[in-house]
Parts: sequence; C-alpha cells; structure tokens
Amino acid sequence: MATSAVETAKQENGSRFYLQHVIENNREPTYAEMIKIYDGYNQFWRRTYEKQANAVKEYIKGEKGYEYSRDNGIMPFIENIAKSDCGVAVKDRWDPMDIVMVKKSMRKTVEGTIRELTNMKGMTKDANLLILNAYMREALKDKILIGISLKAIKLNKRKANMELANMRDDKSTRINIEPIDGSLKCTLTLGKKANYLFDTGELGFDLKTESGADIHGQTRSFQYSKARNVSQTDLTPKGRDAGAKLGKVSSIALDDFLGSNSLERPPSASRHPHIPSVGQWKDNDKKYWIDLFNKLKDSSYKIDFGDVAVYENNVKIGDTFEQILNKSIEYETDSKDRSSAGRFSSKLISMEWAHIWSEIASKGKLKEWCRVLYYGAKKEFSPNNGPFLKIY
Repeated sequence: MATSAVETAKQENGSRFYLQHVIENNREPTYAEMIKIYDGYNQFWRRTYEKQANAVKEYIKGEKGYEYSRDNGIMPFIENIAKSDCGVAVKDRWDPMDIVMVKKSMRKTVEGTIRELTNMKGMTKDANLLILNAYMREALKDKILIGISLKAIKLNKRKANMELANMRDDKSTRINIEPIDGSLKCTLTLGKKANYLFDTGELGFDLKTESGADIHGQTRSFQYSKARNVSQTDLTPKGRDAGAKLGKVSSIALDDFLGSNSLERPPSASRHPHIPSVGQWKDNDKKYWIDLFNKLKDSSYKIDFGDVAVYENNVKIGDTFEQILNKSIEYETDSKDRSSAGRFSSKLISMEWAHIWSEIASKGKLKEWCRVLYYGAKKEFSPNNGPFLKIY
C-alpha cells in the first residue's frame, strides 16, 4: 500500500503504463518495462494492475484509441482549470481520479470545450464547477473522457469491483447507513500494550449498510510521530468487502452537516486551546479534559472507554482518568517514546469527537451523520464533486 506521495505516484503511473499497454497494444508489459516505471513492482501489483485493466476494458467495451494521463497531458490540464476557474482548492476533495483517459481523436475538442465552458462571462467559480462537472459526466458516460480512481486489489479477489461515482444529484437513490450499537470506542488504556503509549490513539466505530455490509471507521491522527497533528476520519469495509477502502471523509462534508446542526468540527491538536505545546500544560487545561471525560462518562449515548487505567511493565499503577492524564503529560514531556505526544494528543481529539457523536445522538441525527461519513469518504456528498470511474 502507498506510504507516501512519491510511492503513490509510482503506483499510479504503474497503473497508467500497464493500462496503456494492455488496452492499446494487446499485451502485458514486461517486468523490465514495469520496474522502470514503478520500482516496487511485484506479483501483488502485477495482479492488481491486471484486475484494474480488466475492469477498465469491460467499461470501455474493448475500445482503443485513448491517451493515458497522470503527470502530463489532460489530467493536469483539468486540474489547473478546476483550481483557477472553478474555485477548487484541493483536487482530491473535488474528484479523487488518479489517472485520466481521453480519446486521442477528441482531446483538443475536449480541452477546448472545457476552456470555453469555464470562461463564460458573468459566471461565478461555483457555477463554473457545476458546469464542468456536468460536462465531465456526459463525457464519462460517452467514454470520451474517463477519470479513474484506482485502489489496490487483494490477491484473493478474483476481479476488481467497478462503479461510476457522482453521475447524478438524485440523493433518493442513496443507501441507508446505521451505527452498530455499542461500537463507539474511545479506549483510554495507557501502557498496557506498550509502555508510555495509549493502546490506540483513535475513536473507533462500526457502521452497517442496508445490504448488511459492515464498515469500520476510525478518527485519529495518521502521523503519531508529530506531537500535535490533524485528526481525520477514515472508513474501511469489513468482512466480504474487506480491502475496498473507502478513504478519508471530506472535511467539507463534515462541516456542512455539523454546521447545519449547530455543531463545530473539533480543531486540530495544534490549534486546540487546551492542548498546549509539550511541557506547557496548566491546571485549567487539565481541568478541561477531566470535565469532558466526566461528561462523556455520563452521556446517554454509550461510549466504550475500555480499561481506564495506566500500566507500566504490565503492572497497573493508576485507575482514574486524572492519573492517565498526568502520566500522559509526564511521558510526552520526558519523551519516553517518540510517539507518546502524538498518540496522546490524538486521543484527546478523539474524546472531542466522541462528544460530537453524543451531541448528534441527542438530536436524533445519527443515521444522517453515518450517511455523511459514508458518502463523504466516497467523495459523493455534493453536486460540487466531480464524476469518476472507481476501480476497487
């Protein structure tokens, strides 16, 4: 799996190169050819690329005559238009396409049409974005311009799944998602699995779709080596759908829902008024978190805190939240582990998110919230989201 932007770029260019050879040349690239594009190419990626290619071939019904773009060509052209003329700040929040296929014979026409549609007089950037999305939907439907979001495919999966995303604005077709009772976990066990560290830095939860599919969610920092970092919510299907990662929930989707319910997304750990820099804790900061824990403990919505205790060398040395808090501050101040501070601040922000869940439950809006998480992870939460073909 990708571990960095550089690695991701190599993997996606591997997909682009493999697709081009299989579709246009009717042959699989050799190992020597592939290793020049992606130096991590192995049997796993060969099988992933093969299944991705089969899915794309099925969608285009065996047609040829495409250009395949990632770093050059029509993909950066579209991205630049979206940013300069349509108000898109981050490409993946608008459209998570990893590569773009365009009919060679139509490329200049497609580029000219996009340029013309997004430069009409009197149109706002928001209006331009809706027009761009509408054109891209038609072009995707006609298989002229195909933005593709690619996921790694497990070896034990016979074929890749394929679906079109953001092809219409009709929300009545959306599936229902519910939280699984008792699954909200904000485990506060410190030092049991490893000295000086929370057993997890996350808020975990499980969802179920109306078809019976299970989804696991986690809200946490995804870089514990940073003392104060941003927390994100990530969804991954379980069981029969395991491996088809949905992704991280868009902050725009979260803010829209929370704002409409008089709630606010918790700040990042670096901006939280009661998470000071390492070594700068004050009594009023501690009191804030103790009060929040007591509020969550008394919440009518069940939150599983696990074993509320501190361990060192497998010996329990404390069993109150205040002791956990004080030990966490001590561990990060003394740099007991390079991840002590990052896990600690991530866990505190997880408590804030547990409070958000409790507030949403009190408003009777949990089902709506779960749909926001699901479609926010799929990048299918707004008419402002661009269309794409998802291979997973």
